[in-house]
Amino acid sequence: MNGALVQLEDFRYDWAYLGGYKPLVIIGSAGDFFMSAHFKWDSAYENSDVAGCGFIFGMQPNDDHYAVFLDRTRVDFRVRNEELGYSTRVKLLRGTGQVRFNYPAEADFTLIVKGVHAYVLVNGEVVGEYGLPQSTGARGDLGLTVLSGTNKGYGTRCEMTDLRLWIPNE
Repeated sequence: MNGALVQLEDFRYDWAYLGGYKPLVIIGSAGDFFMSAHFKWDSAYENSDVAGCGFIFGMQPNDDHYAVFLDRTRVDFRVRNEELGYSTRVKLLRGTGQVRFNYPAEADFTLIVKGVHAYVLVNGEVVGEYGLPQSTGARGDLGLTVLSGTNKGYGTRCEMTDLRLWIPNE
């Protein structure tokens, strides 16, 4: 398959805002793509809420976007609709979306987006296939982010290495 493979710079960030995340690094724009990285994350609070490293895609000028995070117990896949003012979960079509890690956690994470489907792999295993709403296109900016599970201390600490992005030719 023809396309562009880009090796991205390593990413490190701490975020202490319970339940909060924001696009931190915008790395391009695409519809279909493959993005992978080695994630290491930790929380300042051992029993934190959902927290972890993540990718953002389909980012629109009005802030509509998708965000997918690797938590210690599951993949947290969201779609943000600025008109509604909040995020909702993206529908899991196949797989469990479940994982099991202790803090600090470490895993290889891959996100593949093709049309209205997204596939999430953790350590080389498919953990979920997700259906993207047709009303919210996947084409848009791509980015890196951190979801904080606590306001305490540094919040959630995330490190991404071996970051790769592949965008097929259209």
